[in-house]
Amino acid sequence: MGIFNLALLVLFGIGSFARDTPLNEFEIDNSLGDSLYKGKQWVVLVAGTSGWKKYRHQADICHAYQIVKSNGIPEENIITMIVDDIAHNIRNPRRGKIFNKPHKAFRGKDVYRGVQIDYRGSDVNSENFLNIITGNKTGMQNVGSGKVVEGGPHDTIFVNFVTHGSTGFLSFPDSFLFADELNNAFNNMYTNGNFAKMLLYIEASYGGSLFDGILNERTNIMAVTASGPRENSYACYYVGFPYYTFLGDDFSVTWMENSDSMYGDFSAADITVFEDYSVVREAIDDSNVMIYGDYHIGNEPLSSFIGYQENDSQSTKAISKKTVMSGMSSKDVDEYSVLDQLTNDKLTAIKKSELETELSKNNRMRSIINNIFRDIYSKVLTATPEIKEIVGEYDAPHNQQLTLKMFPCYRSIINTISDSCFSLTQNPYTLDRLNVFANLCVADNQIHELVNNLVNESCANIPKNIINVF
Repeated sequence: MGIFNLALLVLFGIGSFARDTPLNEFEIDNSLGDSLYKGKQWVVLVAGTSGWKKYRHQADICHAYQIVKSNGIPEENIITMIVDDIAHNIRNPRRGKIFNKPHKAFRGKDVYRGVQIDYRGSDVNSENFLNIITGNKTGMQNVGSGKVVEGGPHDTIFVNFVTHGSTGFLSFPDSFLFADELNNAFNNMYTNGNFAKMLLYIEASYGGSLFDGILNERTNIMAVTASGPRENSYACYYVGFPYYTFLGDDFSVTWMENSDSMYGDFSAADITVFEDYSVVREAIDDSNVMIYGDYHIGNEPLSSFIGYQENDSQSTKAISKKTVMSGMSSKDVDEYSVLDQLTNDKLTAIKKSELETELSKNNRMRSIINNIFRDIYSKVLTATPEIKEIVGEYDAPHNQQLTLKMFPCYRSIINTISDSCFSLTQNPYTLDRLNVFANLCVADNQIHELVNNLVNESCANIPKNIINVF
């Protein structure tokens, strides 16, 4: 070999080392192939809401469970967090069953059957989730199954999270998971060599706000979100009587129905994350499916995260529009359900009165919430009028880029509102109205001290029964 060629090889080797420095200097690079260093595949499935109106979230996650289980992911490597109050809910006409697709006309399957739930009820919270993905077994002692991701430097992790979201956070029934908390967990996992590659599928409004400008592009993590940083995700498959709820979410149903059909001419084992993303994004009109983080993950086979089981079916990879596309912004679905019930000719007078009372009360509570938020912001502007140029109007806040340093301020304001005014986790209507507070902290990450005092002042005499406002 000539000296010139030898020098090129040396330079290439140095460049490769600099570009893909292992987590541990003695660790052999996983890019050499799974044939030599086969890692485990871990799957974490989370439905972050509760209640019949959020049927679709648990249905999505149960469907995801069926996919990864049938794809050969070992049960011990699948971790599920589901409140589990849908299958046996008194409103469920098919008690003990959950469908992610209308079951009569479209032969939908019971996706709840056989699902092993590791954490249910009050165990479904942000603290436990962070303990699970970071492998904190001590923190999960005597909680649910106690299972955590016991990942190593050759393992993959797939996280599918379906819930409500708002600017900079995802919802649990009684807590929030903020972007900085999630980012800190990722950084610790990367530093500790807890994974080789990680892929997240996030179904939530404002999902992109957790990663846009925040998720590191060189830590082997990619996030695919149902919506961008400033938009809602969409529900689909609405079923009226007797369900009066949506059975799925647009992004989740699309990628999973695509996964269900990926056999035949194109081997599902070879389809990359980017290929799947492109098909799903093209099929969705209502929101912008986005990708963030380390784009190298996009070239990996999706099967390296969700598994693969050979199938003799000869269907094609491409998917078409879902048979029923009852798409609706997630912020409107609860009200739509109540209004639809009121159109039922067989509705009893008592039930009709109850629904009309619920709707009337909901509208009054919405007005109170808006008045409080406006009052707080108005007082902030009185104290610091110059900040309006950055924040914008209450009804039309500017689209500011979130930064990691603004989250302590933002979290403090969110917690103060929840403690002094009304629970934000239990009032989904509030989630579309928090961007103005995030903007305040982007403008001044010390402004929470002023804002918290104004929150306490504005909420001193409000009703105590503000709950479940949609």
